[in-house]
Amino acid sequence: MDKKRWQGIGASSGYAAGRTWLLRTAGSAPEPVADAPGSVDSQSQLARLQRAIVITDQALIQFEEQVRAEKGEDLAQIFAAHRLLLSDPAFTGEMSLGIQSKRWTAEQAVRQVTDEAVTMLTALDDPYFRERVVDIQDVSQQLLQHLGGNSAGLIQFPPIGNWVVMAEELTPAQTISLPKDRVAAFIVRKGGKTSHAAILARTYGIPAVVGLNNGWEELIEFKAVELDGDEGWIGALDTADLDALPSTVGTNHALMPAEEAQAYANMTLAANIGNPSDVSLVHRFKAQGVGLYRTEFLFMGDVLPTEEEQVAAYTEVITACTPHVTVIRTLDIGGDKRAPALDLPEEKNPFLGVRALRLCFKRPELFETQLRAIWRASTAGPTAVMFPMISNLEELRRAKEYLEKARKAVISQGHAVGSVQVGMMIEVPAVVWIAAKLAQEVDFFSIGTNDLIQYSLAVDRENSEVADLYQAYHPAVLGMIAQVARTAQAAGIWTGICGEAGGDSVLAPFFAGLGIDELSMSPGLLPKMRQALSGLDRDKLSSEGFVDKILDCATAAEVTDMLKSYNKMVS
Repeated sequence: MDKKRWQGIGASSGYAAGRTWLLRTAGSAPEPVADAPGSVDSQSQLARLQRAIVITDQALIQFEEQVRAEKGEDLAQIFAAHRLLLSDPAFTGEMSLGIQSKRWTAEQAVRQVTDEAVTMLTALDDPYFRERVVDIQDVSQQLLQHLGGNSAGLIQFPPIGNWVVMAEELTPAQTISLPKDRVAAFIVRKGGKTSHAAILARTYGIPAVVGLNNGWEELIEFKAVELDGDEGWIGALDTADLDALPSTVGTNHALMPAEEAQAYANMTLAANIGNPSDVSLVHRFKAQGVGLYRTEFLFMGDVLPTEEEQVAAYTEVITACTPHVTVIRTLDIGGDKRAPALDLPEEKNPFLGVRALRLCFKRPELFETQLRAIWRASTAGPTAVMFPMISNLEELRRAKEYLEKARKAVISQGHAVGSVQVGMMIEVPAVVWIAAKLAQEVDFFSIGTNDLIQYSLAVDRENSEVADLYQAYHPAVLGMIAQVARTAQAAGIWTGICGEAGGDSVLAPFFAGLGIDELSMSPGLLPKMRQALSGLDRDKLSSEGFVDKILDCATAAEVTDMLKSYNKMVS
C-alpha cells in the first residue's frame, strides 16, 4: 500500500527522516478580560508596554549579535529590522495611542495593532511583503510574552533526540532558539522560500519544506515522516518504521560518500562558524576544516570569558576538525556590537573607529588572554590564527609580537604549545597595495570580502538605502582580490576567501581560475558550491584567460552576465 504523501515548497535542500515534534506557541499573555469603560489605568498600561518593549529590544539585540557572530552581517539584519519595528510610530506608536485614546490594555493594544498590520500586508499582491507578516507577528509574540512576565522563552524542545520540527508558522526568533544540532528538518504550513525562517534554515543547513496548503491537520497527526527539501514532498512513516530510523539529523543530497573528501578545482572548502555548537554543521556538510572561527560570541555576555573557558571553546573545535585546520580569528568587535562586559563607548562611525586589533591594542589584557588560550589549544590539532582589520605593516608586526609574547608566557607556565600558522585578513583597501611586503610576514591571507567591499565602495552595508551599491561583482573589488591572490602565489603563501562572497557559487569560476586555495562559508552553502565547482577545470580557466576577461569588464552587470553565462555553459 502506498504511503501517504503531501506536497509543499522545497525551501532548504536536503533529505531527512525522523520523529515529529509540533511547535505550539504557548505561554504568552492571556487574552484580557474586557474592562468596564474608564477602568483601565492608561499610565500603568503605558508603563507595562514600555517595559515589554525594552525587554524585547534586549532579547532582539542578543539574537542579532548571536547571528552576526555565528553567520555574518546579512542574517543579523533580520533582527535589526525587528528592532526597528519597536521604535516605529506606525507600530508601537499606534499601540501607545490606543492605550491613551481608547483605554486599551497593553495586551489589547499589541493584538489590535498587529491584527491591523497583518491585514494590510496580507492584502498586498507582493509575496515579499506578505511574508513579512511573520516578522510582525514575531515581534508581537515577544511583546505579549514579556507582558505576561515570561522572559524565559516559549519553546520547550524535547530534552533528547533529533526531531522534525513542524509548525503552523516559524518565526526567526523561534528558529534561532531551537537547538539546530538536534533539528532534523523543518515543516512549516505557511510561508515561502523568501521567508526569514527559510533563509535561516538554508544558512544552518537544515532541510525544510514550507507552504503546505492541503492536508496539514492530517499531517501533524503522524509521529514520523520523511521529506525532501529540494522537491518539497513529505511522506508519512508508520510505526514499524520508527525503530529503523537513524539517530542522525537530516542529510543533504549534495553530500554523496564519494564526494566527501574530493577536492573541488583543487580548493579546500571550509566552514565559517561562531561557536563550538556549530561543529555539528561542519561534520554534517563535510567541511574541510574551519576557515573562519568568529570568537566574538564568547565576549558578548555580561562577563568576559576566562582563559580556561577560551581554551575549552577553541580546543573543542580544533579537536573535532582534526586533521583539517581550524582558523581562529582574534577578537573582531567594536562600538557597533553590544558587549556589556566590554563596556564599549558608542562611536559615530564604529566601522572606522576602535574595533578589532585597534581595540585589542588598547585593551592588551583581552588580547594576551585570547592569544595564550589559542596557543594552549593548539596542541589539540592543526591551528591557525589570523588578525582582522590590519591597515599597515606596523600593526601586523605588533600583533605578531603579542603572539610571540603569549607563546613564551604559556611555555613559562608549564603548558605545551603546538604549531600555529599565522595569517591576516585583507579587509582594508590600503593593504592590497602593500600585500607583497605583508606576505613576507605571514603564512596566509584571508580576504574578508564583506568589509573589503564596504571600505572600497564607500557603502554602509547596513544601510538599505544604498544596498544596490554594495556590489560583490564590482570590477574594482574583484581586481583587488586578484591582485592579493597573485601576490600571495608569488610569495609562496596560500589565500582564502572568508566573507559572504566565499559562499557565492556564481563566483566559483572566477575563484577557481584565480587559483584561490580555500573558500570558507556558512556550512549550508557548501553543497551548492561543490556543485558549482564540480564541472570546472582550473587549468582550462587559466589557459583561456577567464579571470582577465572578468577584470576587463567595466561594470558589475557585465561581470554578472559573464559569470552566469560561463556557469550555464559548464553546468
